[in-house]
Amino acid sequence: MNQKMSRLHPTSLAFDLISHGRTFLFPVLLALFGAAKGNSTLLIISALGIIPAVMASIFRYFTFRYCIHEKHLIVRQGLFFRSARTVPIERIQNIDSVQNLLHRLIKVAEVRVETASGTKPEAVLRVLSLADIDRLRSAVFVRKSEIKIKATTAVDEGPSESFGDLDSGTAPILESAEATGPRPFQDTPRSILRIPVSWLIKAGLASDRGLLMIGIVLGFYFQFGSDDPQDLIRWVSGFLPASTSSLSTVLGAGLAICAALLIIRILGVGWFILRFYGYDLTRQGDDLRIRCGLFTKVTATIPRRRIQFVSVHEKLIMRWLGLVSLKIETAGGASGPESDATATISKRWFVPVIPRNQVQDFINEIRPGLKWESHNWTFHPLHPKAGKRLCRLSVVQATMIGMLGLFFSVKLGWIAGAIAAPLLWIWALRKGRSMKYARNENGVVYKSGVLNRKTSFTFFEKIQTISIHQNPFDQRWGMARLVVDTAAAGPAEHWISIPYLDASFAREELQNLRVKTGLQQPVFG
Repeated sequence: MNQKMSRLHPTSLAFDLISHGRTFLFPVLLALFGAAKGNSTLLIISALGIIPAVMASIFRYFTFRYCIHEKHLIVRQGLFFRSARTVPIERIQNIDSVQNLLHRLIKVAEVRVETASGTKPEAVLRVLSLADIDRLRSAVFVRKSEIKIKATTAVDEGPSESFGDLDSGTAPILESAEATGPRPFQDTPRSILRIPVSWLIKAGLASDRGLLMIGIVLGFYFQFGSDDPQDLIRWVSGFLPASTSSLSTVLGAGLAICAALLIIRILGVGWFILRFYGYDLTRQGDDLRIRCGLFTKVTATIPRRRIQFVSVHEKLIMRWLGLVSLKIETAGGASGPESDATATISKRWFVPVIPRNQVQDFINEIRPGLKWESHNWTFHPLHPKAGKRLCRLSVVQATMIGMLGLFFSVKLGWIAGAIAAPLLWIWALRKGRSMKYARNENGVVYKSGVLNRKTSFTFFEKIQTISIHQNPFDQRWGMARLVVDTAAAGPAEHWISIPYLDASFAREELQNLRVKTGLQQPVFG
């Protein structure tokens, strides 16, 4: 496989056509409608839409080639308009795969080759046999390890001809790699976390993913069923007992709400099992690899050195069950859309559920010696007047709610404002107490959240920017916001952006972080 160009699996053409099913859907429906009506014009129009797309898939299959040549992965395609993509092997971070039920039946998978340059794969190979995927992974990581060892040896020995040999790609680097010792990619994979179904059931019961499933069902109902919401209400009412008693009506409504909540939780359990069944996180060398999925099997690889940000999430119900979830951010940008299965698993759902008492051992696999428990950190409080400021803001919010209620009735406005005021006041106090900032020997830590608590930390060497922001209200109260950012903020759904700090402390902390990170220029907002 070093220089010979390889083809995709013979079933690639069929999978390519299936992947463009939405493109063919309208022309196919048009053709069926035309055939039913005996309208040849519609058949011709639909053929003009289908035939070019089919021909494009055929050309794509017969012209697509890939190979490993010296220090590069080369992907070529096109007949009249040819393109060649060359990806340096040392830049390749992940070779991930996705298998749906049809893939698994034929023993093939879709492969995505990713680098640290962004959120989109550098190359998508649809599809390869499982044996070809193993050969591709082995060839890439063998050659990558050889290049790394050769470069390290050249640096240790000083300037020599080895750099020229490495650049030309003609040096016998395989022998030098063997002389150096075992390569990381050859390490035996070691499982560091397996998630049993019982954990997934608990996570599903604690999640709100059932609401997403209900939204999908309602979308199909209004798309293909009745578009009148009253029809849905009447259908649901048919399950309630018919009674004129007000007590029976209240009890029936209460039972309906409980049933709806139970359905939401059951759907949440189903979502977690479909997505994460068989979750197995293994470590091989310096890479972490995730495999999971009930029907669609996903394999995602995460190099440990690319992890820039780790966030521990503790939702209210999961906290009662002694469970948490972990999310990460890696170099190369935020994660892809929800439709990108590998990005979703590896970043948005790195570890969907794990007992809280096992987090410390797991964190050591990511960063040895890092202690994430709160008692290991000295947190700096917010400005002494932060609680007072938040409470004043809650009064303004309660007043706005009351004024909104006045548009319906004076009584409703007073009731809404009276109920909202104490609740928002309590929420403001709890919110102020939940925000905490700390700096330790590894990096910075930020905690926040009342119901959904989040504890996030990043490392000094991963920090890209440090900034201070002050709006007019901050200046009036003598406060400032400290923002610590990495190269890929977003997927973990938490940001190290600490508001309501004492302005003098924020400036002092900015200088301390500049020293720790080596960033020379302060940024003021």
